[in-house]
Amino acid sequence: MSGRLAPLPRFTGAEPCQAPDSDPDWWTSDHSNDRTAAQLACRRCPLATREACLAWAIDHPTAAGDAIWAATTRKRRAELRREFATTIAPKEPK
Repeated sequence: MSGRLAPLPRFTGAEPCQAPDSDPDWWTSDHSNDRTAAQLACRRCPLATREACLAWAIDHPTAAGDAIWAATTRKRRAELRREFATTIAPKEPK
């Protein structure tokens, strides 16, 4: 894995998480209904923004914390990190 980390996405204000009618607490709430609302909102975001959010959250697990990022939970991002580590690990010489 490269030593470079994904930068925080540049939000335009058009993203569902930035919309005036969305509750910012949805992304960090302990309530499953709020978290589901956040995940559904994330899925309406443009793909490029979701990819940038996911990359940042995977590269910055402490800062991303338990919040929803790119419609993923902390647990799902941990699974993805393990998956990525397995797929990009150097191969053993034969």
